[in-house]
This record gives sequence, structure tokens and C-alpha cells, in this order.
Amino acid sequence: MNKGMTLVELLAVLAIAGILAMLAVPSLQGFVAEQRRQVVARELAAALRTARMEAITRQAPVVVRAFYNGWSWGWTTALDIRGLRNAPRTVLRRHVLDGQTRIVGNLWLKNEVRFDSSGAPTGTAGHSNIGSLYLCDTQRPLMRLRIVLDWVGRIRLTDQLDRGTTDACAKPVKR
Repeated sequence: MNKGMTLVELLAVLAIAGILAMLAVPSLQGFVAEQRRQVVARELAAALRTARMEAITRQAPVVVRAFYNGWSWGWTTALDIRGLRNAPRTVLRRHVLDGQTRIVGNLWLKNEVRFDSSGAPTGTAGHSNIGSLYLCDTQRPLMRLRIVLDWVGRIRLTDQLDRGTTDACAKPVKR
């Protein structure tokens, strides 16, 4: 009776295991990236919903502002004190990301989302603050998820483009 394995058998098993691991890594990386994108999308949508509720509860404008280098690095939720002299800057929440999930806002949501005291999205200078935040595929210029902010302030998460909407992820990245 043979009670063990020979060195050749052990090396053959290790070689097969190594080949299988190399084949599995790319699909595993894609799976991890997709899961990260979904978590970030849910967190950003929750931050927007919370900011809207804070604006209604406090009867004061609240703004969710992307970090200086973009939404992909995180955002800050604060009371919006624009136009109020001597008002203290009140940061309600800060959410930091690692920049690995590309998030692009359309024209009105490029840098911030602002809610007035009734919870409606309101931009600066009387502009509306409705639109979409796109969570992009890091390998291809494609939208994977989209956070949509409508004119009354409702926020929804979708993986579809609306008719007549262009994919902001298809635009080249400025570095």
C-alpha cells in the first residue's frame, strides 16, 4: 500500500491549483469592483436622503458637497450657510472614499446637491439641482449604476438610462 504522495504528484496538483487560481482572479476582481460600486451607490443615495430629511427637519438648507477632487473621494453633508453672515459652518456628516469607484455628476450635480428647507433640490442662482450621479465601470467607459434626483427631491437608484439621457461615464476622464 502506498501511504503518501510522490513529489511529482504534489507538484502536478500545485500547478493545476495555480492555473485555476490565475483563471479565477480576473472574474473575482470584477465581482469585488461591482460589489464596491453597489455599496458606494447605496451609501451616497442614503446620504442624499438623510440630507433631504435634515433640511426638512431643521427647516434650513442642507448641502451634500463632493470633496475637492470629486465624488469618488467622498462627500460632506453640512448646513448651507451661503448668504448668511457670521453663521457657523455646521458639518453634519463626512464620508471618505478611496477614489477607486468613479462617480460623475451631470451638469447640475457635478460638485454638490443642495436641498432647501422644504426638501426640494435647489441649486445656486435659482437653477434647479436635479439630475443624476453616475457610478462608472473602471475598466470601460460605461455606467453601471445611477442615482437619480427628481424635481421634488426623491432619490432612486437604477442601472438603466432614461430615454433621452446620455451616459456621463462615456466622457473621457480629465486628469
